[in-house]
Amino acid sequence: MIRLRRRSVPIMVLATLATAPLVVADPAAETADASRRDHAALWRESFNGVDVDGSGYTHEAPPGWTVEIDPAMRGAGVEAWRGWTFTTREFWVEAEDQMRHRFGRSDGVIAVADSDEYADNNDVPNEFDTTLTSAPVRVRGHDRVELTFDSHLRPWTGQVATVTVEFDDSGDETTLLRYDDTNTTGGYDPARTNSTEQLAFDVPDGVRQAVFRWRLTAPRNSWYWAIDSVAVRPVLPAADAEATSLWAVSDIQGHPHDLAHGLADLADVRPDASALLMVGDLVHSGAAGEWADIHDVMTNAQKITPDPVIAAIGNHESYADDGWDVLLDRFLTFAERERVWGESVVDGPGGSVPVLVLGQEYPRPPEVSMSDEQVAWFNERLDHWTRLNKQVIVITHFPLGDTVSASWIPWYHEHHERNDELTAILGDHPNAIVLTGHTHYPVELGDWAVRRRVPGGHPDGFVAVNTGAMHVEWDARGENTDDISEVVTRDINRGLVLDVHPDRVVVQARDFGVAGPDGGNEINEVVRAIEIPNPLVPGRWQ
Repeated sequence: MIRLRRRSVPIMVLATLATAPLVVADPAAETADASRRDHAALWRESFNGVDVDGSGYTHEAPPGWTVEIDPAMRGAGVEAWRGWTFTTREFWVEAEDQMRHRFGRSDGVIAVADSDEYADNNDVPNEFDTTLTSAPVRVRGHDRVELTFDSHLRPWTGQVATVTVEFDDSGDETTLLRYDDTNTTGGYDPARTNSTEQLAFDVPDGVRQAVFRWRLTAPRNSWYWAIDSVAVRPVLPAADAEATSLWAVSDIQGHPHDLAHGLADLADVRPDASALLMVGDLVHSGAAGEWADIHDVMTNAQKITPDPVIAAIGNHESYADDGWDVLLDRFLTFAERERVWGESVVDGPGGSVPVLVLGQEYPRPPEVSMSDEQVAWFNERLDHWTRLNKQVIVITHFPLGDTVSASWIPWYHEHHERNDELTAILGDHPNAIVLTGHTHYPVELGDWAVRRRVPGGHPDGFVAVNTGAMHVEWDARGENTDDISEVVTRDINRGLVLDVHPDRVVVQARDFGVAGPDGGNEINEVVRAIEIPNPLVPGRWQ
């Protein structure tokens, strides 16, 4: 971390606020509000209390926050984007899309610093320079904490985005994050798009409070930075218990040899796993011969594959010309269930893990049509496991809108016929972790794993994770959502490992490599990993 002296910039907006109180409920309470327990956060700011109803934006910061701009920017440029602006994703995109719409994880009001839109008047200075300063956050009594926030950054040559922390009005700042030409790709950096930043730092002895600053400096007419859902938490301690491990794969689509190779690689790294989750598109069309190939792979891998195997139906299971009932029966025979949805409780060294499966009940269109019975069951089971303080794994082939990579694209956004209803249900259950496939998008993207918040829901929302694919990889091309296109980028063979502890789930995205002519290769690597705390477990972060 870099120490620096704070540069003085005239303050344009100033207000004050006491730190928001911590909300704690009785852990044993079996109530409908159990999902709103919040043991993890010391402090939050969602920006949703900022009033933008009049014009769609404001520079009036939340109480206790300030917005600062360089004096040369006063009275120049487009007023709506003169320094950090509080607005909505929709209003921001109306100004111009240019990948702004990709900030899918945003919730309500967001904070935006946009050099590009500010420069749409010709009278702008040569440099855009603005700083957003937080209200003071009480950190006394904690040795180490972390600042987290959702982030949507589009870099440009010469553009610098920083986050700093200052303790007790000392005048000294410590740099927690810096993005510039040395560590971003100018024009478009997929890892910095629709991402989450998690910045851990030590709290010096005797310190009472911390103040955070987000600063964007950029040459005239550069790009932008948007943030949302800011929180401060004590750093999660090291796991002190064994884990129950699960494998997860999806989108095999006629590549049974890649499935066989991937299962062998998973057995190498988690030989004692307790379940295999198969998240849809297990076959190419649903034809009988394709299922025979998958059954052969599973039979040959029986000695290394964990039991149970828990499968969700995808779209490729029903493309053959045999009729919905026949195709559905083939899937259900493989899944060893009587219906596409259901619950399994997996036992292992780290304790039991509930797994809920959602799926399409009726022939398309639309995609993923569900009965009232399935949706009511899903809500009830989430409530049940929330009352027990358990993290729960949900598998459904199609992503929900504005969750993982590509789900901001219109043709993915509403695949679930009851998308909004399911999202609202999940948004009240911060212990839910939803695994989805279908998109085949790179796990290297910033939105490989997303914490999706829902208006009126729990402030942590729920977590959605892209499973990757055991088939080709896709990616988006284009500036604007309305004319976006998709391309196949390469052959891939990827999946997940989940290690479930009593107080967290650790998810690894792994690359097994495309099987060569002999069915093997030397690749078995972790590409990404995320640690998902259980916010319902009391005392772990206190």
